Amino acid sequence: MKKVLTIIALVLVLSTSVIAGTLAMYTTTIDNVAEGSVVAKEFTLVQGGTDTFTKDVKIAPSETTSWQFSVKNYNGNVISETAMGLNFAVDVQAEAGKSVIAPLVVTVKNSNGDTVGTVNSSGRIVFNDAFALSPTGQEKTYTVSVNWPGDSNSDINYAGANYGTDVKVSVTGTQQ
Repeated sequence: MKKVLTIIALVLVLSTSVIAGTLAMYTTTIDNVAEGSVVAKEFTLVQGGTDTFTKDVKIAPSETTSWQFSVKNYNGNVISETAMGLNFAVDVQAEAGKSVIAPLVVTVKNSNGDTVGTVNSSGRIVFNDAFALSPTGQEKTYTVSVNWPGDSNSDINYAGANYGTDVKVSVTGTQQ
């Protein structure tokens, strides 16, 4: 009987080994099948190389003074990698402690010579422009002209140190 039990036990061990071998699971692990990352694009808006604005420029009736300013979408080798909308504001107001020179006409022109805004005496000129997406840096130049027409009998009322007008430019760039 021991012999039969030993044979049965041996047959069971062999059959279990065969069955276990055929039912075995295979497992394979692959690390880093895919990997990625994101990096923020460059967004650059800086004052350009042109700024001819000067403080305390004297003006009289029938005279005009003009200044230029520019903005660019690159700084050295760093170029903006997005298209950009530009929102400009040119504030024309009385200089601190003075009254505005009322007959003045302030005009802003783009680099094509097109007038983008005008204000009489004081106020705000608001205009828009844009930088297109480009692999090369771009610069936009604008001209601000301050004209005293000099065609009024009241011009003498604005003469002297009690009158002065400030012109300030600001710009905001927005990704498009």
